[in-house]
Amino acid sequence: MRKVYTVLFSLLIAGGASAQWHQNIGPVVKEKTTNYRATGSAIQYGGERVVFHTDDFSDCEAWTPQTAYDAGFDQFFEDLTFECGTGLEPDGGAPIAAINSTSADNGFLMVDSDGAANEVDIENCWIQTDDPIDCSEHPFVTLSFETYYRMWDGGANDGNEFCFVEISTDGVTWPDVTTTDDEPGRFEVFPDFTTGVESSNPELIEIDITSAAGGEEQVWIRFRWRGTFGYAWMIDDMKLADTATNDLKSNGYASYTDQATWAQDTGLGFWEYGAIPQSQIQEFVFSANVANNGSAPQPNTIMDVAVNGSSVGTTDLGFTLPYLGRDTLRLQGYTPPSDLGVYDVTYTFSSDSLDEDDSNNVAEQSFEITEYQYGRDNGVFTGVFPFDGSVEYQAATPYVFVEEATIYAIDVAFMNTSEPNTDVLVHVLDLANLDIFASSDETPILNPDVNGNSTDDSGNVTWYTIELEDPFEVAAGEAWVASVEHQGGPNVQIGESKYTPDQTAFVYGPFGANQTINWYFTNEVPMVRFNLNPNPVVNVEEVEGANFTLMQNRPNPTDVMTTISYELNQTDNVSLEVRDITGKLVYTEAFGQQPTGTNNIDLNVDGYEAGIYTYTLVVGGERLTNRMIVK
Repeated sequence: MRKVYTVLFSLLIAGGASAQWHQNIGPVVKEKTTNYRATGSAIQYGGERVVFHTDDFSDCEAWTPQTAYDAGFDQFFEDLTFECGTGLEPDGGAPIAAINSTSADNGFLMVDSDGAANEVDIENCWIQTDDPIDCSEHPFVTLSFETYYRMWDGGANDGNEFCFVEISTDGVTWPDVTTTDDEPGRFEVFPDFTTGVESSNPELIEIDITSAAGGEEQVWIRFRWRGTFGYAWMIDDMKLADTATNDLKSNGYASYTDQATWAQDTGLGFWEYGAIPQSQIQEFVFSANVANNGSAPQPNTIMDVAVNGSSVGTTDLGFTLPYLGRDTLRLQGYTPPSDLGVYDVTYTFSSDSLDEDDSNNVAEQSFEITEYQYGRDNGVFTGVFPFDGSVEYQAATPYVFVEEATIYAIDVAFMNTSEPNTDVLVHVLDLANLDIFASSDETPILNPDVNGNSTDDSGNVTWYTIELEDPFEVAAGEAWVASVEHQGGPNVQIGESKYTPDQTAFVYGPFGANQTINWYFTNEVPMVRFNLNPNPVVNVEEVEGANFTLMQNRPNPTDVMTTISYELNQTDNVSLEVRDITGKLVYTEAFGQQPTGTNNIDLNVDGYEAGIYTYTLVVGGERLTNRMIVK
């Protein structure tokens, strides 16, 4: 599956957009829309609501697929339809798996676009019920289904990708399939998704279709997908139910820095960082979107925010959320502690009414306080960049410094698809023009055998540290860009992480129309971080000395046992030293005379604190050092 990155117009960065952005630089910098989505744990009904129609898509005998081309609209591309069954898998190598829905084993519904005849053709298809559903005894109706979806193009290119639920009350009169405009009976499933945004697997979608179906004797339903290219859209376990009277729901946006407000000039919000060094901590602005999924207004709707299970504040009372209402609640006044570690944020919505389904009232996020590492990504891989790692490219992630700092190195999450012994460089760029202000020497990535799963959600990332030629000092309020450069030839790929809005992360290379080489923005954060450690632990996967070679420990990262291998050119005395990130000696042992050839040391790290350690092998008077990660 090809990836297309939308061009970043140089004049836009250097001119008006840059000036507007710099107006916001200061103690609080405004940027960013989050990619939070509710987890599959919410896939259940609470309360006493009545479910009066279900379909688990064990077969599609009650449904008919169709395309706009088959319906007589020949301006659309014809070879795309919905499928139903078991064993369905997305094609094209896209980073999306099959749906993990409740009844996936007996079949589900899927549309999978592998690309139209050319980039201007529009694919447009749907599948609809053959027989009507009786909703006459149900004045308020909610349609729900489990789904898995990742948006290919929600605006970075031409914004032509849509997922719809559409309703008819006679089986003949439907919303116009040639348009995407708001019409009676049309409901957009992912209205807030933009390019690259991905749902959880699965995600529960609940849509109040009362305006089209409430109290109607005959209701037909269709799912419709429209776009040029696309990842798969999968649907399962559809239900029609009475809309609850009282049901607040977390509604798809949550941010501990109120990222979405930067364009609204509210004075709130700044870029959201997954890893925050102790020197760059600032006051948070918690914000999250809430929707009223119930039929009754919800008086005194509030949001409580907890960090690591302890409440840090609640919004004021007095806010009434109307039927079908949605709004963003904000809470200021919290500054994270400087203690190192991961912090889990929980947003919980409630009102004066007794919620009939409190399973969907919660949103969750996490961030990490680090000693030296500054990261925009959240440590979770969503893909690999670039698709062809043999091209010449740069991947660049901007940062704003709350306090003055010195940048000593840049950390990059290289993927194991990268070819060993390939030289790369890192740079510090300015944000206005993306010019180079500091660089490293050409540095070989010796054996990047980690970070092999582009869809790994474990959060375990091995960072490759590349030191700058000279430390680079930055002032408080300044914005600088961390960049990694590959000069082409052997394959070198890096990880990319969560969604980021237009003009907030950049790539350079042949990524435009006709492979035009230029700067472009990307909607997925390149996993490139600043390192403020004055003594950065530089990755040396295999270190060769005059009389012996020290290999990378395996496994790495590790949590209990790991093996350190080394090769001696001659018999000699061997000892091992292990130090933590501060340089403190945490383990030492002398092994005496060891034979020529390959030898192994089994090291037990059970009980070590999670973090980066160095291990030094001493042979005769010669010392070689490598690093390991304990998780």
